[in-house]
Amino acid sequence: MRKAALFAVLFAGFGLGAAQAADLPRAPVTKAPVMAPLPIWQGWYAGIHGGWGWGDADRSLDLTDAAFTAGEDASHEIDGGIFGGHIGYNWQVAPNYLFGLEASLAWSGLDGGRTLLLGSVSSDLEWIATFTPRLGWINNNWLFYIKGGVAGGRVESAASTLVPATFSSSNSHVGWTAGVGLEVMWSPNWIFGIEYNYYDLGGESLNGLYSDGTIVAQNTDIKFSSVLARLSYKY
Repeated sequence: MRKAALFAVLFAGFGLGAAQAADLPRAPVTKAPVMAPLPIWQGWYAGIHGGWGWGDADRSLDLTDAAFTAGEDASHEIDGGIFGGHIGYNWQVAPNYLFGLEASLAWSGLDGGRTLLLGSVSSDLEWIATFTPRLGWINNNWLFYIKGGVAGGRVESAASTLVPATFSSSNSHVGWTAGVGLEVMWSPNWIFGIEYNYYDLGGESLNGLYSDGTIVAQNTDIKFSSVLARLSYKY
């Protein structure tokens, strides 16, 4: 009897405790905080680029020139390979937007020439340098961007006459560039991209003498485009 009574008391106590627990308010359910995308594009990067360029060298007569006749068009096409390096820094200003600054220096094989009535002219772009801000839109590991800024280069301009006499001059040109590009970050450190650029290096006057003492009075204006493949390492 005593054991039966003890079991009855314990059972009643357990039932009362369970009923009271059922009446208690439930603990609020908390969700894990939503984390903003990591700024995987932010930081320093450096790399190499290479491709092909094509455009025009506008060679015009300033005053008088032994290789030209009055009103003659001496403009000609230039094309060739481009290979160089770049370095820059990106700020990921929002989850999907980027601002960056980039500098580049490249060897250029763009050259070309033209035969005239009294002689010939040729132009050779030796190197290209740029400094450009970049604005980009990010989609995970993809980046689409536009860029624009200052561009410069060294151009060797040459001419010859039927005498024969020759002339050559190497001049620095400074102008502007603009372009668009697409990049993919295929690992935490390696970035592959492709880019189109347009360059206007402006005109430079060439005033001097041919090898026989006759007058040189020309102007060289360089405009061209390029398509470049890029490989960058992000630090």
